[in-house]
Amino acid sequence: MSADMRTMWPAEENPTLVRIASSLGTTPNWLLGVTESADAVAEMSDLLERFANAANGMTLEELQLRIIQTEAIVVAKTRR
Repeated sequence: MSADMRTMWPAEENPTLVRIASSLGTTPNWLLGVTESADAVAEMSDLLERFANAANGMTLEELQLRIIQTEAIVVAKTRR
């Protein structure tokens, strides 16, 4: 799908796409292949690397708890 076509169909006008994305734990943009800017991707990569480094210092229990907390945040955001 071209970038022009994607901009013609905002998520608000595609409730089915929003529901599918929500149930998959992702975004409509990701499903449509819309990529973020290079700066945003680089920042996210840096943060994920920091999280992975911090996780290396956690016990298995602590890491499991942090994953549960993170997943809960994502679920809460999709229910707004």
